[in-house]
Amino acid sequence: MVKNIDKTIVQPLQVFMVGTYDENGVADVMNAAWAGQCGPKHITVNFALNRQTLRNIEVNKEFTIAYATKDTLEVADYFGMCSASKNPDKVEKSGVSLRKAENVNAPIVEDFPITLECKVIDMQEIVPQRCTVTAEVVNTVVSDDIIDDKGNINTLDIEFISYDGNKNVYRVLGDAVGKAFNIKSDLL
Repeated sequence: MVKNIDKTIVQPLQVFMVGTYDENGVADVMNAAWAGQCGPKHITVNFALNRQTLRNIEVNKEFTIAYATKDTLEVADYFGMCSASKNPDKVEKSGVSLRKAENVNAPIVEDFPITLECKVIDMQEIVPQRCTVTAEVVNTVVSDDIIDDKGNINTLDIEFISYDGNKNVYRVLGDAVGKAFNIKSDLL
């Protein structure tokens, strides 16, 4: 037996922190789960039209994306609930450490282990009241304590979180269950 439900379920939804500066150089960070990789060096983020972060991106055409983790869950959730339009000092109140990115005009939140520096290549309103921003990743900044001797990122220790919109909770992405593009089957 099956049931039809009135929900769209897409899992996992990576929890990204979008970092921007406004026209006065004030930092903003926003929690964005409606995002993902759309090419080898490209990322797409979907924003509500009324977001301060989107206005900042329209001005600068650059931003950063940081990965939220189990260790940063509380501040990540805060950045999702607190609006920069209503609370322009929200980043300062959060207590995170910031520095300016080297390749884009946007902040890096040093509390997050991986940050992508992004330059906008396209912005379009493709669904009502939403703007999709596509950007090229021009640099990746990684905490040195998560890189192994071969230059690989130790993703198991990071404990990335994803957003589960079905239950309205964050989940930790888990163990590897198989090697990708390695199937040995008669199906091929």
